Amino acid sequence: MMQRPNMSNNTNGTKYSPLSVEPSSELDLESGSNNNDTSRHSPEQQGQSQLSATINLSKCICGAGSFALPHVFLEEGVLGGTLALTLCGGLAAYTMASLARSKWQCQGVSSSYVELAEASLGKRAGQTVFVLTLSASMGVCSTYLVFIGETLESLSCDNTQSNKNLIRTFLPDIPASTWEVGTALLVFPLCLLRSYRVFAFTSALGVGAVMGGILVTLASGIWVEPGFGVALEQIWDMPLWPDSLAKAFGSSFGTIAYLFCINFLTFPILNSMANPKEEYASAVNTAVAGVWLVNVVFAILCLGFYGHNTQDLVLGNLSNGPYLSALKLLLCVDLLFTFPIVFLGGRQILEAALLPPSHNWRTAMVATAVACCWGLTKIGGFGTVANLVGGVAQGTLAFIMPPAIAVALARRNGEQGGEAAHWVVCIFGVVVVSSVTYFTAFP
Repeated sequence: MMQRPNMSNNTNGTKYSPLSVEPSSELDLESGSNNNDTSRHSPEQQGQSQLSATINLSKCICGAGSFALPHVFLEEGVLGGTLALTLCGGLAAYTMASLARSKWQCQGVSSSYVELAEASLGKRAGQTVFVLTLSASMGVCSTYLVFIGETLESLSCDNTQSNKNLIRTFLPDIPASTWEVGTALLVFPLCLLRSYRVFAFTSALGVGAVMGGILVTLASGIWVEPGFGVALEQIWDMPLWPDSLAKAFGSSFGTIAYLFCINFLTFPILNSMANPKEEYASAVNTAVAGVWLVNVVFAILCLGFYGHNTQDLVLGNLSNGPYLSALKLLLCVDLLFTFPIVFLGGRQILEAALLPPSHNWRTAMVATAVACCWGLTKIGGFGTVANLVGGVAQGTLAFIMPPAIAVALARRNGEQGGEAAHWVVCIFGVVVVSSVTYFTAFP
């Protein structure tokens, strides 16, 4: 089960290094093991198949961010959104495979992204990946707070007589900001738990909730309102391309990166596979292609359903009848219990970097970290926060660091050719990260 890294002195007499911390993920709970420590076990002991790795990768990519994609396509345009999704997914798959190749090329032990960056580019690069990984972990947690807040607000503030729901009945007219504070207070004690075995059920719950949300959203649009025919007609009236660079980057592209750029999970998945050299690249390509297809169809159809009224989270466009309300609550419950699991990655990094082995300041540190996650929610809605987290932290880890590592190792090993492609990806990453940062800061 996932546990806090052992910071006691090891058999070599060296203290545990905080730079060796790699974040845990939701997929860790499926097997009940700690993927952070998989490098200590043989492949036979882990034995994750290509199919299992593909499913886990798909689960990591396709999550709450999928419900923000229809609004992304509204900002990007139908063709622009499809192109952006294709480009981001393809490059993310390319750089995940590149990180795997770099791991095998690197001389010495590189059991984590941080260690690989330090071994190939130096200590400063390792520290950069360390900080970005922490930022990604905390940033994703903040998007969960926003998602829960916006979803519960849509239930609480719905005064339509035909859409009575439990939240509206017992907790009426509560704004998203209040729900976010309440959620932060609720997850705080959960984040203090040392064993997360109690959350093992959330793996299946999360898959069911997300897929259920996608299917119900499509079913509602097709058979309830406005109807499949209306959707097809309205799609042709929607813009094909973004109106400006500010819309393309400042409020949308980072959300796509938020979905696909899961490169900081590369090593846990690699270390858990039985035959990573033969099967990892295929698992990545299959997962990305499948999620790409589902999300493109979902985003375009939802854009046809709701047109220019498509909300930041498309769930807000749905009525709050008993079944849809239950589904929204299920998604919120899933994220409530997913929060401490994703938070574990950031907590491990902070504990290893800041606290000695036995210290009574852990509670205060966790409280401060949760408060920081809540503070990030003040940036804006779900799309804005996801855009910033995905475009900056995850974008750097996906589009800038992997090609830089590959080029450094190729030069070190005297290999010729292939640098041009890596430099193109790296330049693309710099443009994306800079643009998202600028247009988010100065909308």
